[in-house]
Amino acid sequence: MILRTRRNRRRLDVAKKTGEFKAAARSHGPVLLKVLLTTLATVGLAWGAYEGWRWAHTSPRFALTDVVYRGTERASGSELSRLAALTPGLNLFALDVDAAERALAAHPWVKSVRVIRRLPSRLEIVVVEHSPIAVLALGELYLVDEDGAPFKRLSPQDGLDLPLVTGIDRERFVGDRQAALFELSQGIDAAVAYGRSSAAKGHPLSEVHLEDGEVTVVTVDGEEIRFGDGALADKLARLARVRAALEDKRLSAAVIRLDDRVRPSRVTVQLSAPGPERGTVAAH
Repeated sequence: MILRTRRNRRRLDVAKKTGEFKAAARSHGPVLLKVLLTTLATVGLAWGAYEGWRWAHTSPRFALTDVVYRGTERASGSELSRLAALTPGLNLFALDVDAAERALAAHPWVKSVRVIRRLPSRLEIVVVEHSPIAVLALGELYLVDEDGAPFKRLSPQDGLDLPLVTGIDRERFVGDRQAALFELSQGIDAAVAYGRSSAAKGHPLSEVHLEDGEVTVVTVDGEEIRFGDGALADKLARLARVRAALEDKRLSAAVIRLDDRVRPSRVTVQLSAPGPERGTVAAH
């Protein structure tokens, strides 16, 4: 009797566990199936993505056939392509765009550059070149752009006729580069502002001299203009008026001084003369 009771209990336990399992299966089965299907789909997508990546990086459909350069005048396409190792057949997806841009930026004329993939087989490279505004005498001669940054050594092949910037020695430039660049930028700002003003008409610059924070320019006809420091726009306006007055009287100046710190509005003009005599006049 005891034996039969134990067997019945075992049957009841098994039945109970079976029932619980079936209930759990009915309750959690859809969730487990969804998780399984999601996992399979994720694995499938990952595999598909990998196969797609592998195909794109090896397919001849995306082999480089053409490179178009925009904005280049001084830098040649062949030089730039050689720098970035842009050879026909290069896979566009395998190309490291950031590395290519760094390589292209190493060209002395390139100020900034952007590489654009034009699928399936073309690259477009947009270049902004330095705009030379002056030549810096620093032991050797260097081209300087409008930002006041020396960017390359001057070579005869450049074929440029630009104002010469003097007054910054190489030792100072190396020893206190930031201060020297600041002074250089002041000189370049003065040269650019002068070139854009009405005062420059017929009197292009030959030299920009920097000394103790003050700017002096010399025109191609030998006229010396001492701007000193500060208030450049006002000084250029006064210079234009003085030039107009001199032309009306058919006079020419050897030196025009706009650097009077005690009386900033005062302009002193030293006239040039055919003989040894020179006159000095003051204007406001």
